[in-house]
Amino acid sequence: MNDAGEQAPMLPRLQECLNAYGWRCLSTTWSDSNARYQIACARGHTFERIATTLLYRTSAPKCAECEAEDLRERWFATVSARGGELVEGVFTGLQPRYRLRCADGHEWEAQGRKIAEGSWCPACARAERAEENRHTDGLARLHAAAEAKGGRCLATDYTIGRRKYPFECAQGHRWEAEGHEVLRGRWCGRCAKRANAAQRGIDPAGLKRLQDAAREQGGQCLAAEYRGSTEKYPFRCAAGHEWQAKASQIWLGHWCRQCADLNLRSSIEEMQALAATRGGLCLSTEYHGKGVKLTWQCHRGHVWETRPLNVRAGNWCPQCAILDRVRAKNNWKRKRYEATGKLPI
Repeated sequence: MNDAGEQAPMLPRLQECLNAYGWRCLSTTWSDSNARYQIACARGHTFERIATTLLYRTSAPKCAECEAEDLRERWFATVSARGGELVEGVFTGLQPRYRLRCADGHEWEAQGRKIAEGSWCPACARAERAEENRHTDGLARLHAAAEAKGGRCLATDYTIGRRKYPFECAQGHRWEAEGHEVLRGRWCGRCAKRANAAQRGIDPAGLKRLQDAAREQGGQCLAAEYRGSTEKYPFRCAAGHEWQAKASQIWLGHWCRQCADLNLRSSIEEMQALAATRGGLCLSTEYHGKGVKLTWQCHRGHVWETRPLNVRAGNWCPQCAILDRVRAKNNWKRKRYEATGKLPI
């Protein structure tokens, strides 16, 4: 335990940090900043946290129980807004399946996550689709739905709701979607991705960073929008090769694989030239770096494996090295070795 001189100011400092969030420290003694302390959140939930995770934060801490309560409230609000109810069991998260009842009395089971994402009663959905297919004013309704979103329906005829129709949003994006999906409120996927990206805090300068990184490699980033570092984007190198790669890979320095393969081939040619200076051959056909073994052959026909860095350092055939160490007085050993490939014991 630290001495009293350090203990005295640290607990008040921890409490001061917690006060900003309406939290309290229930512990009365200080050990050190890496120890766990009893904490109570603004709603009274108690738990333990390491002091450093609270003392040096730049954002508000989160209580797991509060988050679970908020999620439960939002989920039940979604169910209530659709006029439904949970038939049995209790809500324990988004992954389990629940039995629900809609306002029309239909019962079904669905994963909690699906309900949170907007899915609802499959029986009602089938009835809605059947009703949509009976409408004779389907095209007019599609045009009205698109105009309500600030866009246009580019279709000139209507058959059924489940058929795909062309649309254009206010940003000029064009796509095809099933009519009944648009009538339910779905709209431009590209705009939705941008909105989600903004909510997830995706770097607004991400596309420029990608373009700059490609330019530094002498190539181009062919993407029109940025959707996060784990998404794949199209690129073109200086040699005209095109491929797709994750943004994170490009920022780590990865570039055109085809050019890399060409570089590997040119490197094996360098190894063959290096072997030729020793009067031998490099028998390998691919080069994978100076630390990966290749197969070599000397002018006497001895074959062995060693790393390119060893050959560059001046090392060569190990069997020839043995021959060179055989002294003149042991000339019979040399002749025996040349004849059999083995030194006599």
